Amino acid sequence: MDKISKDRWADVGIALALAAAAWLLYYPVLRLGWMYDDAFLLHHLVAARPGWYLFSGAAFRQLGLNLLAPLLFLSLDVDRRLFGIDPHYFYLHHLLATALCTAALYGVLRIWLRRLPAALGTWVFLIGPVIASLAALLFVRHYIESILLGLLAVAAWTGALRRTGRGAYLMATLSAALYFAASMAKEIAVPLIMILPLLPEPRGCRQTGLAARLRLVLPHSAMLAVYMIVRFEILGTLVGGYGFKADRASLPALALALPGKIVSEIIAGRISPAAVLFLIALATGILALLVLRGLRALFLIGASLLIALLLVLPVSTQMEPRYAVPAWIVLTVAFAAGCQALEDKKRWLGSALGLIACVSGLAMNRQDWTVRFAAAERMSAEDRFVLDMREGDVLRQPLLVDASLLELQWVKQNLFHRAPGGRWFQDDFYLCAHPEPLGRVWAYDSSLHGVVNVTARIPAIRKEYCSSPSGSAPLSASFHDSGGVLGWELGPYRQGKYFFLIGEGAAIFEMPRSSRFQMQHRAPFLLLRVKYESPDGWVTYSPELRVPLVDGEGVRWRRGSESRPD
Repeated sequence: MDKISKDRWADVGIALALAAAAWLLYYPVLRLGWMYDDAFLLHHLVAARPGWYLFSGAAFRQLGLNLLAPLLFLSLDVDRRLFGIDPHYFYLHHLLATALCTAALYGVLRIWLRRLPAALGTWVFLIGPVIASLAALLFVRHYIESILLGLLAVAAWTGALRRTGRGAYLMATLSAALYFAASMAKEIAVPLIMILPLLPEPRGCRQTGLAARLRLVLPHSAMLAVYMIVRFEILGTLVGGYGFKADRASLPALALALPGKIVSEIIAGRISPAAVLFLIALATGILALLVLRGLRALFLIGASLLIALLLVLPVSTQMEPRYAVPAWIVLTVAFAAGCQALEDKKRWLGSALGLIACVSGLAMNRQDWTVRFAAAERMSAEDRFVLDMREGDVLRQPLLVDASLLELQWVKQNLFHRAPGGRWFQDDFYLCAHPEPLGRVWAYDSSLHGVVNVTARIPAIRKEYCSSPSGSAPLSASFHDSGGVLGWELGPYRQGKYFFLIGEGAAIFEMPRSSRFQMQHRAPFLLLRVKYESPDGWVTYSPELRVPLVDGEGVRWRRGSESRPD
């Protein structure tokens, strides 16, 4: 066996080992059930015509979401048709996609990097809490598959750079097709067209001029034009939809806060010795790349990171781990390249830095995964209980949001063909608003990893909660509707958390202190209470407010002094 063959087999072995590591890290997801938007997606897969997500713009518009992700629906529909509605097989597919994504990243990094830095960068990518958050959630599978398809597009692009003439254009066309597929999975892949021409030449490849690169990116430009046309025809807009709205006045503040939010997602919001050590190692590797590789590296990493941040800036009012995915890809790739740059300077230095990042990152990953999986396990247990609920059953404080629980009820009746029954409340204020006996009340018990009957405890819980002495604490709220966008200002506290209660606590939603929200469904008004939760642990509520959802109208309410300190 010649040296080239041995090298290839070594790379295959490392890629398979990294894929196996992804499996070992996240295999507990195979025990999970339906969560978050899973029931919503199942509902629309089953209720609409077969394959609607590939040809029906009207069906997408009926979803009422800023969501163009036909490959997500295709991916889940394949699972449904092959395995029915058993979530175990959906998670099996999900875990396999995560493992393949990991192997593909190693393969792409090997185009530019030596074996050890490529493996280190891939491992750091895999153990990041940002990726751990994707591994546990079916409804974000399109992020994983978009990354996988995007990596294959990059590999095909480098194949075009290695070739000349017709062969180069064939590989560029293949890259463009994969780029289009990645974009149709999730729009995080759309900016890839701006990054491809900036990528350095693969090892051993001749220098490719800018004019040649621009010619090779023409098929990608055509695919981008098709994507934009499809997006506009289906969603009626190139950006926007329902959800938090960021106007021009709020963008500077969002932009200043976004890097901190990204860092928080990278360490899962918890400062620990492992997280601090990991951040130091990550920053050192990236800084080494910028110092040792000069202006081209600075421009490429800076431009890529800027694109990654701009991509999520409009939706970053309420941050989710998946919003940090584009930035996380850029940072881990830069770290791997930095480790190689340090190795070129002093061989042991890059390896030592990579080892520190890998060990501290693994410790951080396990700490985060314990908390993240515990929440997912609780949500799965509660959702399975909802599917079995009978008339007279009441579930206390489920983690899943109210809209998803309603979708789960639809799944219960229409897919599992079970009788309707049961209700829930997500905030204990519900007990104050309903002093009468509720029926059989159930709640999740973390020690038993299951839902247990807590009916006998409800009178004591009601008495303690409803006699809270903070009911007269200062609180204020103002709402204003403009063009279907509901804006609000809550106060007077800058620290702590604010919530909106619907149905006297049947549903609860954590909200920013000040924001604007594009309403999905229009109604004449919205009935809600504002809840404030102090960092010291006390809570207070507003009375029920009638918020008009009419253009130009609003409501203001205040209790106590606005000057109360935080």
